[in-house]
Amino acid sequence: MKTKTTSQSNTAVAELENSAAQGTLPREITKTLLVGLDLGTNTTCIEYSNSTSSETELSELIPSLVGYARSGILPDVIPGNETTLFGTDALKYKLHLDLVQPLRDGIIEDMDAVRDYLVHLKAKTNSDENTEIRAVIGIPANTGPEARENVRVAVTGLFDKVILIPEPFLAALGCREVSKTSESGYIDPISNSIFIDIGAGSSDICLIQGYYPSSEDQISFAFAGDAIDEMIQEAIIAKYPDCGISIAKCREIKEQHSFVNGAKQSVLAPVMIGGKIKEIEVADAIDTACNALLERIYQAVRSLIVKADPDSIPNLLQNIIMTGGGSMISGIDQALEELLSGEGFEGCQVASVGETFKTRVATGALIAARQAGDRQWQTLLI
Repeated sequence: MKTKTTSQSNTAVAELENSAAQGTLPREITKTLLVGLDLGTNTTCIEYSNSTSSETELSELIPSLVGYARSGILPDVIPGNETTLFGTDALKYKLHLDLVQPLRDGIIEDMDAVRDYLVHLKAKTNSDENTEIRAVIGIPANTGPEARENVRVAVTGLFDKVILIPEPFLAALGCREVSKTSESGYIDPISNSIFIDIGAGSSDICLIQGYYPSSEDQISFAFAGDAIDEMIQEAIIAKYPDCGISIAKCREIKEQHSFVNGAKQSVLAPVMIGGKIKEIEVADAIDTACNALLERIYQAVRSLIVKADPDSIPNLLQNIIMTGGGSMISGIDQALEELLSGEGFEGCQVASVGETFKTRVATGALIAARQAGDRQWQTLLI
């Protein structure tokens, strides 16, 4: 069984040069697929539909993880003797794989791994060579030119046309139809809102007032779910030096027990110490880490509010929406509302979208793909 090494793996640039050298004839396009893609640090959501249909054919969440078989693995240990596994399959067989996260802080870190991962995602569309694939891809707010170009390079040869759009704006699009069903006080999230998208690698805050947001309307920083995990780990190890707790265990603790503002006095978590399971106190570690995120979010939201048109602020304050995994921290929406109200922003209302946060960006991306005119698409030429 072969395993992927640095010398054996093809870089994305080499792949593109290979494809160009082949000089393939123009395809006869018989069908166009629209793809909405939330390419996340920990989890990716892909949705797609036929361009002639309003029905979504697939909506799937996949851990953003690639696993390469280790050298020396015996036959039939990995199903089908595969050399590369993805998502939940990679996690299931992690003992026998070298695991790679293609993205860090919402930005591509390993081009080879992200190319392999994107090939896996494309296969889910069941498309053939005569299918044109147009993809709207969510990117962190204020993503720099180099990071944007890396996304384009990564998808070239896989998708035919792309549009890159900030994730908070796509989250707003994804929430739009849901919001319309509310019984009272509906405010279109696209017309006047602040969206807070707290992912694993980055937190993105965006002022949306009826037009595509400028760079001044967006704030992004690399402090989000992963940073909370790291803070929790550091605090626990400082208190219990012999525990050797892993990041994965800290993430599990956060997802089960997260809170802000001292809402819980005690949280006992089972942790392996010296080969034995022991219950340790982790409330202080969770509280400190989650409050650090809350303070950063508060400062960012506050700065965007004061930039808004003064006449728009009363309605804007009633439409602050939190999404992403960080929005599931218990009480974070209410805590942010209290901080803003205490600052004098009267009538403030902060809401979390709840468990459906996992699909909102991809749903918004698919909506954007359906709405896009031909001139808005960027053609990817090999």
